[in-house]
Amino acid sequence: MQESGPKFVDYDPEPERTLRQRLKAKRQRQAMGEPNPPPRRTLGDYCKRSDAEQISL
Repeated sequence: MQESGPKFVDYDPEPERTLRQRLKAKRQRQAMGEPNPPPRRTLGDYCKRSDAEQISL
């Protein structure tokens, strides 16, 4: 059953510092050779072009 009501995130006084820490941790995990990183999603994964024959440059 889903929880009702909004979910609140704790206030982060230094969001840039938190972002840098998370990116650094991600780089370290990748450098250590994460076995199977998830594939990167692109717009093509969610939709299919319907105008493939009408490409204009």
